[in-house]
Formats: sequence, C-alpha cells, structure tokens
Amino acid sequence: MNAPARPVSVIVLTWNGLEVTRRCLDALLANTTHPDFEVLVVDNGSTDGTVEYLRGLGGIRLMENGENLGFVRGNNIGLAATDRDVVLLNNDTEITQPDWLERIQDTAYSAPDVGVVGCRLVNAAGNLVHAGTYMPIPSYWGQEYPGNERDIAQYSRDRDVEGVIFACAYIKREVMEKVGLLDEDYFSYYEDSDYCLKARKAGYRTMCCGSATVLHLENASTDVNRMDFSGTFRKSREVFLSKWKETCESRYTRSLTWRSFISGEDPYSQASAKLTWALDAAGVELDLAFLEGVERAELADFKINDMKNREADRGRPQVVFGPAERLGEADGAFNIAYVFTRSDSFSPEQASALNRMDMVWVPSGFHREVCLAAGVKRPVEVVPPGVDPDYLNPGIRAYPLPDRFTFLAPLEWGPSFATETLLRAFTDEFSAGEKAVLVVLLRPPSAPVPPGVDETPAAFSSAEVEEAVEAMSLALDRAPVVFVMDHDIPRFQSGSVYRSSDCVVLASRAADGWTVAAESLACGVPVVCTAWGSSEELIDGGACRGVKASMVPAPGGGRWAEPDYDSLRSSIRDAFGSAGEMREQALEASRAVLAGRTWEKTAAGIVKILDGIRTG
Repeated sequence: MNAPARPVSVIVLTWNGLEVTRRCLDALLANTTHPDFEVLVVDNGSTDGTVEYLRGLGGIRLMENGENLGFVRGNNIGLAATDRDVVLLNNDTEITQPDWLERIQDTAYSAPDVGVVGCRLVNAAGNLVHAGTYMPIPSYWGQEYPGNERDIAQYSRDRDVEGVIFACAYIKREVMEKVGLLDEDYFSYYEDSDYCLKARKAGYRTMCCGSATVLHLENASTDVNRMDFSGTFRKSREVFLSKWKETCESRYTRSLTWRSFISGEDPYSQASAKLTWALDAAGVELDLAFLEGVERAELADFKINDMKNREADRGRPQVVFGPAERLGEADGAFNIAYVFTRSDSFSPEQASALNRMDMVWVPSGFHREVCLAAGVKRPVEVVPPGVDPDYLNPGIRAYPLPDRFTFLAPLEWGPSFATETLLRAFTDEFSAGEKAVLVVLLRPPSAPVPPGVDETPAAFSSAEVEEAVEAMSLALDRAPVVFVMDHDIPRFQSGSVYRSSDCVVLASRAADGWTVAAESLACGVPVVCTAWGSSEELIDGGACRGVKASMVPAPGGGRWAEPDYDSLRSSIRDAFGSAGEMREQALEASRAVLAGRTWEKTAAGIVKILDGIRTG
C-alpha cells in the first residue's frame, strides 16, 4: 500500500431487508483489514426487525431516522455526522476482499486532484456489472459499464471515469467541504452522477479502483420494499437534465459522421465499436450512418445506440470505414475513406473511388505504400487500429491446458489462411510424445467483403472441416490438434482465449493480420506470424517472430503471401524450445503495445487530423 491509512467512516443506509443487511455488516466487520475505520449505520424507518437487530449489534454507530427519507437524505444524515473521509456502501453489498478499503483509499490519494473513487462491482452470478458509469447523449439514461459480463479480471487498472455509482464510493473530506452533501432534489438515482459532476466542476477527478472488487446484489432495497424504480428513476432523470444537460453537451468540441458497419462480428464492426467509444471520450460528437441497413434496429451497445438516434448532420466531415466499393455512399461536407486491402494492391476502380474522396486513412504504413503505388493522389494518413487495455493485458484471467504447450491458431476456413501448411508443419514437427497441442480456433468468415471477392464460404460445418482435414493424410504419430468451432465466444473474452495459450500462430496469407498479433502481444503472449503486410511492423525477432513467405496471386487481383512450410515449422519449434525467453519478451512487448497502441491513442490521432481539416 502507498500512503498511511487515514480514518474513514463507512456509511451503510438501511431500509428493511434484514437478511441482506445482516450479511452486509457481518462481512464488512469481519473482512475489512483497514486499521482505522468506523461503521455508521443510518436506518430509514425499517419495520422488519432491522432496527432491533442493529440496536443489538456491536462495532457500529447507529442513527435512526424513523421514516424513509430516501437514499439521498438518508445518506446525508450520515455524511453530516462525521468529519472523516467517507465510503457510501449499500446494504446489498458484501465484502469478500479484506484489503478493499486500503486499495480504494490508495487510489483516492494517488493524486491531489482525485476526489471520488468507486470500484469493480460483481453480482451474485460472478459477472462484472460496474467499473464506472457514463451518461449517454441524447437519452441521458445513465449506464454502468461493462454492464453484465463474465468477470475475467477486465477493468483491473485504476482509470478516470465519468462517474461511479454510490453503492460503493469513497469521497474525500476536502471534496465534501467544497461540494457539500448529496443534492436533495433527488430522492434516489442520478445523485451519484450529479455529485461526480459537481466534484469535477470543483477541480476533482472521479476514478474507478480496478484492484478492489465488491459483491453487489443490485436494487435489493427496491425489490424488498416494492419501490417504483421506473417512476423514481424518470423523475430523477428530469432533475438531472434541468441541472446538467448543457454541461454534458458542452464536452463535445468536434463533430464527425461515422459511416460503417456497426452491429456485426466483422472487423469493421468490432473496430467501429471501439473507435466510436474512444472518439466520444475524446470530445468528438458522432452521428452514425450505416453500411448494413440497421438504422432502425436497437443495438446492444447502449452508447452506440444513442449515437444512432442522434439527428443526422451531413455538414460535418464524414468517415466511410468499409470496403472501397462502398465509398460512393459518402455524402459529407468533407469525405474520408478509411480502408484496407488484404492484398498488395488496389484495383484501378478502387483507386478511382479513393481519388474521389477528400482524404484517405489506412491502418498501416504497408497500406499507405499500397495506396501510393495504386495512384492515389489524395492525402493518405496512417490511422493505426488499437487495442483495449481493459480487456487485453497480462492480468486477464487464463484457462490454460495442463501440462501442454498450447499453440493457438485463430483462423478462417478459406484461402486467406494457409491452414493446410500450418497443420502439416505442426504435425510433422511435433510427435505424439511431445507435450504440445495445436488449438485451431475457427472463426466465421470476416465478411463483409467486396462484391466479387467472396473468398470464404458463407458458413462451414464440422463435417466439412473433418472431411478436409482427413484428406490431408496428416502424420499419425503426432501431437494432438484440437478444432474449436461452433462456439459462440463473446468478443470481450478474446483476452482469456489468448492468455490460455503459450504462443499464437498466424499462418495468414492476407495483409491485415495486425489486429490479432497486436492483441496477443498486449496480453503478453508470443506470436509467430507471416512476415508480410500490416503485421510485419510488429515483428521484432523476440516476442513476435516472422515466417518467411513468397508472393502468390490473391483472389480479386493483386498478390498476397504464402507462408513457407520450412520456416513455419522451424519457427514453432523455436517458440516451443524458448518458451520462457519468449514469454519474458512478450511481457515487455505488452508494455509497449499498451502504452502506445491503444484506441485512445488512435482517437487522439484522429482529433489532430480533424483539427487540421477544420483549420486548413
């Protein structure tokens, strides 16, 4: 721990729910190791035996309101009764991590301008339900993120956030002296967002402590007391809008239309989801246009759905992030193509489409050279994709196979991956007696692809894959190969997939392998990949090692790279033999990737370009 322990009052508000309260206080008193804390319980007129239980409980200070004053007024009674730093803690929480309070307090005092600190909250099912909050515009229907995901140790770093819910929130005494108590214009809900905004206005940041996790049963008091959640929430929302709507909207200093695929599992949709969040955080107001026709559909991502519902404004710059064949749909005041190619060329038709735009963005230096070679005359900027450090890092939970060195091969069943070369190289190199396994993670085709370049089947079956593998007549005395297919692995669990392996192998022919290679390295997992295309810039001879390749014709024109069998075979043998060394090198590479290749960095680069457009 970093700083000396400071005295803290933990304020627990109760309103019926005796059994929930009993569990909360028992765990709080038994499991908290902080050397100087008191528990101040404020009861809001409980009638189910809670007050009698509290009167007989040692180790707490009890204040009885005699009636239900609501979350805000009830907590204010406790806040006014102490001169310490405080933690507001719901009675539907349970402390399972003994040093939780020390960790949250350390975050609170990590810098003088940190004022309010929340933590990770998990529910009874073990899912992560809170690592901060955000206020989507224009709905202003406050949200927690990630929402409800399986806890794989995501969001485990300390982060600045818009807000935190006050189910567990540390507030410094100096903040209360400047900001005051909770705003009693709210009965319940939105008071936490309101307070975090007031703290920001007073010069204090709000953070989420990623190393502290608390169990939260969520809305237990609301359920026990049959409270009108929806009505109370809506009333508080109206109060919030009257106070903060103009302030929230003023955070946007730039504007952009983003035209892309949004709702699918394809690379465009996945990158769009990350980039739109990062751009929003960077103060770019986005309106969305679509390439897949989902304008009226409700999207699962609440923030992106709100962007979708904003009024269209074609007077702003517009980015078309998709195949070159779709660039004709651009209708902005200043149109930007954000494109990549899987081969080493753009066709004359594609180059012509690029030259009809005002600017071209590409994901790598390789793609910039391809653009220039194709005769693109417009300004070409490299806008590299990023990784999300909250989901891709060496601390993400892993589920390794015991006693096996695991090679992971994420691939599509189609010509863009040299699957047969990979299978032959592995099965010829590793015998049955060696502790190695190749896990082939078959992903759906990375559609959408341009018309006429449908290089992968629309779907594949287990029987088709089995038939194709049998036709290869692979060695019988070999290490095992495991195919993982027809498994709906959520995208947010990619880090766990990478972390469960010892080395990721990318036997790709196409030029767009950067994303998987960078994500693997971010997780601290070594990579063996084809030494060509966008991934080549990651190859360092250490954590990321290249496989020699020769150029062959690509579907739809141009060329791509054919991984060399002998080079691939020797590379995976080397990875197996130098596992410890490569793992150390991968951890060093992870630090570099997480420092310089995040979506936040990508968004910052886009902001600079937009500023140039605006002032140029």
